[in-house]
Amino acid sequence: EFIMNDQTFIQDTGTDSVMYYAFDTTDEANAAMESFLADYTENVNPQFDYESKSTYAAEFEGMRSMFLLLGGALSGIVGLVGVLNFFNAILTGIITRKREMAVLQSIGMTGKQLKTMLVCEGLLYALSSVLLSLVLAVVLGPLAFSALQSMFWFFTYRFTLAPILAVAPVFALLGALVPLAVYRSISKHTVVERLRESDN
Repeated sequence: EFIMNDQTFIQDTGTDSVMYYAFDTTDEANAAMESFLADYTENVNPQFDYESKSTYAAEFEGMRSMFLLLGGALSGIVGLVGVLNFFNAILTGIITRKREMAVLQSIGMTGKQLKTMLVCEGLLYALSSVLLSLVLAVVLGPLAFSALQSMFWFFTYRFTLAPILAVAPVFALLGALVPLAVYRSISKHTVVERLRESDN
């Protein structure tokens, strides 16, 4: 695919029917020329078509919007699954250790100490999740960049901690509130009832 001027085209082809014409305009005349060509190809000569810098910019913006939409949707789904998995891990860990907590309370551990222990465990889960996400982002980010750059020439990589920092408080909040909520539910039964329930 190449472009030649009209004189060379007429000389080389032996015809004066120049069907493809490329030209530049000044920045000031871009809007006026765009309006003229749109009107000309729609009303005067509909068999003609044109492509301009604005056409390519609109196509690129459409593709960019598609990537933003798909990337945002996938990130949202993965984030939701991650939060639910985190919630499930804390919840399961506490429920499966009901007997252990009942035993600890039967030998003198207070409710406040138990709540503190559970909250610390939840916050440790949250910190571990954030650190693991940070390591994966640092390691896998450049690899993903190389793959995408080979597919899309316009792709640029910019490392950012914003998503991790945005999710970290949510995880910390879940790590503190979920254990307290589960403990509140469990503590409605006496230590003896919990020990008997576990035995059964």
